[in-house]
Amino acid sequence: MFKPDIHLPTSIPVKQPNSKIRGIFLFTLLAVILATYTFADDPCKNISDLDDKAKCYEEQIEKKENEYQSTSSKLSQIRETKNQITQKISGLLGQISVTQGEIDDLQNEITKIKKQLDEINAILADRKTSLAEKISLRNKVVRTYSKRHLLNDIETFLVTNASTGLNGFQFATLSQAFNTAVTDETIKIITGLNSEIESYEKDKAEGEKLKGELEDTQKEFLAAKAELDARKNSAQGELSTVSGNEKEVEGELGEIQEDLAELTSKQQAVLQAKSGDFSASLSEGVETDDSRTDPGYNPGFSPAFGAFSYGAYTHRNGMSQYGAKGRAEEGQSFEEILEYYYETGTEKKDGLDGKSICVEGEENMKMGEYLRGLGEMPPSWDEEALKAQVIAARTYAYNKTKNGGCICTSTNCQYFSSALMNRDDRKRWYDAIKSDDTKDRILEGGVSAQYSSTTGGWINGVGWDITDGGSWPDDAYEREESPWFYKAWFTQTYKKSSSTCDRKHPWLNGEEMADILNAYVLLKANKNTSRILPETINKCPIAGMSGDPYDKEELRSKAESVDSSAGYENVTGVKNVKFNDGRTTTLTFVTDKGEKQVDGQIFAEAFNIRAPGYIAIKHTPDSKALFNILKK
Repeated sequence: MFKPDIHLPTSIPVKQPNSKIRGIFLFTLLAVILATYTFADDPCKNISDLDDKAKCYEEQIEKKENEYQSTSSKLSQIRETKNQITQKISGLLGQISVTQGEIDDLQNEITKIKKQLDEINAILADRKTSLAEKISLRNKVVRTYSKRHLLNDIETFLVTNASTGLNGFQFATLSQAFNTAVTDETIKIITGLNSEIESYEKDKAEGEKLKGELEDTQKEFLAAKAELDARKNSAQGELSTVSGNEKEVEGELGEIQEDLAELTSKQQAVLQAKSGDFSASLSEGVETDDSRTDPGYNPGFSPAFGAFSYGAYTHRNGMSQYGAKGRAEEGQSFEEILEYYYETGTEKKDGLDGKSICVEGEENMKMGEYLRGLGEMPPSWDEEALKAQVIAARTYAYNKTKNGGCICTSTNCQYFSSALMNRDDRKRWYDAIKSDDTKDRILEGGVSAQYSSTTGGWINGVGWDITDGGSWPDDAYEREESPWFYKAWFTQTYKKSSSTCDRKHPWLNGEEMADILNAYVLLKANKNTSRILPETINKCPIAGMSGDPYDKEELRSKAESVDSSAGYENVTGVKNVKFNDGRTTTLTFVTDKGEKQVDGQIFAEAFNIRAPGYIAIKHTPDSKALFNILKK
């Protein structure tokens, strides 16, 4: 590149025009600022080779960017861990019994992330110190550039030095080139500094926010621990009131413990039966057309209350099949679908589809042939959803068999039938298996590759499964796709033809809802819980269990003895239902004794233990209850 040889005067007369003096001064100031920004604590400044120096600066910039990204990533991980701890705390309060080990584990987790947060705050403090000088530098550059009209002064200085011998055209060209160069360099300086400052301020704000949230989590944990201790002490105090001689006391205590054990077993059996657990293949077809379980059903009385579960039978891990269908129909590729649900990409294992795997009840077969016999997704669905299912299913089978294990053929693993391997109506599924996009491909990172038909719009470890910019539940991908997204349950099994204990629908009246609310009061206080069972349990034994449940009047009296503001006779409304992290957190009932706010997870247990017949809030034992109480 041609560079004009500019010769500035070697000396400056004592009496120069003010504009020249000002120009030289500002030119020198800019040079100092550039040097300060470029060479302060600069490990590259003494490198003479220009190529090597440029490489050195690139490495320094990349190192700084990596440091900032690392801090932001750690903050993100801490937030995820903090959210998991909050979930665990709520879960402990919803359990009937909690071990000291579970409490200790939670305290250890809280202590660990507090330490991590302290380490990050120390790093941020160091960055703050180093940024102070750079912020000052940025401000000087801005002031010099914008307020003093630096480039105009330099241009004036250069143009008025006619002694250099350059003609007017050369001066104009030089002035324009210099103006552009200095402007670009100044903008680079300011942009670079602003980026570094913005990164620091963003991380600092997130760190402070996390610190406050962690303090709230610590308080929540201590409150939960205090409540659990109070429950334990209350139970011990009640047992200590048994009177009589030593042998009589021991005898009565033994009988009480036996009764509690028996009744707890019954309650657990009722909870297990009502929460339910079934698996079915979408391609087989499952009954879903029961209008009685729809929000639009008219029960014939008012107010009427229905408990509607989001997702119901699901572990909420990995891909939602109906969610994948909705995403594919919106135009997302199979890679985008898998990236969202599993937070990872795919990798190719050459020859995997040709390798033999062990399939229970079948002869060993090649992976590709095994996939042909899967009935996990209807072949009529969008091609991109089918491709995502192929890769998830292959990954699941690979994980099950890679160390010599066998994969089962029921829905406990993946539904397989040899009758599905060669059918004309399944060609689109076979094409998805053979596609160059999916052949031999599995998910990266050793993920479990679990999936389910419907999650209710929440994916564990990922979040709400909703459209961009949307809100849950209205914008959940499953909402318009899955018949199980939002549903009330009152039959013994998932089949609409199974027993209903003579109930015509899942809707409850105000007196029945008040009865469940009284059960909640006792269960939350852990007092007088021994006979909390469905009133209908002798008419419709659940899991073979019968018992001696409270009638409504007895239960109301017990609730009032525990809490004078309780003992509800009627519920007239429900409001302020709140959700967080895939669970119902709180809801408020309007009763004959005023408003009563309840914990969502404890209420779900009270509902399932006490609700008549097989009416239930469905959720698998290993997932949180995500539900709504709808009033008509």
